[in-house]
Amino acid sequence: MINDMKAGQKICQAALVRVQKVGTSSNGGVFARGFLEDNSGRIAFIAFEVPVVEKMRQLEGPTAFMIGGNVDINKFANDMSLQVIIQRLADLLPEDDISNLLPEGDFDKEVYKTKLANYIKAVRTPGLRMLLETIFSGNTYDAFVRNPAGMRMHHAYLGGLLQHSVDVADLAVAMADRIDGVDKDLVIAGALLHDLGKIKEISSQIGFPYTNEGRFLGHIAMTSLMVQEAAAKLRIPSSRLEQLQHILLSHHGDNEKGSPVACATREAFIVHYADEINAVMNQFEKHEGKGSWEFNRMLSRNILVDKL
Repeated sequence: MINDMKAGQKICQAALVRVQKVGTSSNGGVFARGFLEDNSGRIAFIAFEVPVVEKMRQLEGPTAFMIGGNVDINKFANDMSLQVIIQRLADLLPEDDISNLLPEGDFDKEVYKTKLANYIKAVRTPGLRMLLETIFSGNTYDAFVRNPAGMRMHHAYLGGLLQHSVDVADLAVAMADRIDGVDKDLVIAGALLHDLGKIKEISSQIGFPYTNEGRFLGHIAMTSLMVQEAAAKLRIPSSRLEQLQHILLSHHGDNEKGSPVACATREAFIVHYADEINAVMNQFEKHEGKGSWEFNRMLSRNILVDKL
């Protein structure tokens, strides 16, 4: 496992390869650099072998390989961190163990499935409850409870979408209980559905790659379309559906963050901030260290990643 690697160690193991750069060095040689990942963590790599570099040059996204090479101090970093010098890159065989390449979340999935069901039952508006029951069934439900909520940024593990959505509902309901004039049914529906399109945007296969549809449309647009399609078969008042769609389309907060429209209702603001704070807090859950500072790419700052 990556987190167990030590300087001077020779490795031969399956890992996910994320290439950042392929280029030519000052002496005319070729190189590739990026990161290797498995369930335990990630480590920088560099490669100078021509066959390895050329193979990496052809990659279209994160790809799993059997990696051979040496672990050494990263001479390009100033923190004595490690890197892998890749010497061999082989395609995976059917008999290779790749169970370490699909990260699992540290939570009880069955508990979260029950919480999802209870939130749906708590919705008193018949049309909204029926919409939730219709959407969270069959293949859509199966994908929802399996998929990650992100490729890397937050809840990037199997079941992450389920955990994130239910936790957003927890936060949103807690806020709705303290604010007058809030439609709690809309808040629950918006919280549970806000990232639904990620089941089509992000694959649950190794590396959680984006799908073609996901790259073309994005999860916000796909969520809106999926909800609209399900609602068309039900008798939901147009005003309620419009308010729900507004929550879904504005859940990133404003246009600069990717939302087609900016939050304009109490319910939309509540779901937006619940979504944002849950994604931020998940950054701290990724780490086991105590009292260590680490640069966080999503937040673009150093954060103190201690678990007490």
